[in-house]
Amino acid sequence: MTPILRFLLRYQKIILFLVLEVFAFVLILNNSSYQKTQFAAFVDNIKGIVYDKYAGVRQYFTLQAENEKLIAENLELRNKLNHYESFDTVRSIVVKDIVRHTAYTCKTAKIIRNSTNKIQNFMILNIGSKQGVRPEMGVISNEGKMIGMIVKTSANYSSAISILNTGFTKFSGKLKRTGDYGTISWNGLNISSVQLHDIIQQSDVVVGDTVTTNQHSGVFPENILIGTVEKINVKDGIFYEIDVKLSQNMKLLQNVYVIENHNKEEIEALLKDE
Repeated sequence: MTPILRFLLRYQKIILFLVLEVFAFVLILNNSSYQKTQFAAFVDNIKGIVYDKYAGVRQYFTLQAENEKLIAENLELRNKLNHYESFDTVRSIVVKDIVRHTAYTCKTAKIIRNSTNKIQNFMILNIGSKQGVRPEMGVISNEGKMIGMIVKTSANYSSAISILNTGFTKFSGKLKRTGDYGTISWNGLNISSVQLHDIIQQSDVVVGDTVTTNQHSGVFPENILIGTVEKINVKDGIFYEIDVKLSQNMKLLQNVYVIENHNKEEIEALLKDE
């Protein structure tokens, strides 16, 4: 008698019990949407923990470069603060009032998983619903460049669709120099560039023009940097299709900001009445 057969005969009751348990578990998931949702959330949380541990090891070896970048950011912010503090008292009060009533606020986060080699790329962040993150919040790099949008959250983690995703919802982008605006999408061909559509051929666009977000986004503040015009494609019709070279290297993302628009729900409520 082979060892495998002896093993099966010896532990047949335990094996049968485990098979029945798995079968019962599958039946519960297939017949209960609540249980299925809870199990999916549990799996997402486990995946988040694993990715978090992996990211911690990876980031250990890049601490020096990351610290240098954070020091440079802190220096820039301190210089700006000193600039505001040098204003007269009345002007300082006005600046503080604007900050207090701003439509957008940012939450810091770290990317613990990021893909760039697929047609549909996503990022996993180490903050979730407990930290106030919700779907349709914008994500920008720590250098202030647009990179994606939150689409799903668990308790302590969130998933963001990357700008390098052919299913990325088209957001408004504009030529900063001329003010002409269109929509941003990705054709899935080159991870260093995206496409700007709906710019009329009479527009004064030139290679090197800066492309940013505009006020129509609803997710991002105006003038968040996207990239620069790399190539202007003339096609049949009245619009250009413009290749935009991304300012952010999507492979080097670590620290990011999640942006909350405090007026988004109010604006959407008004749009529903149109």
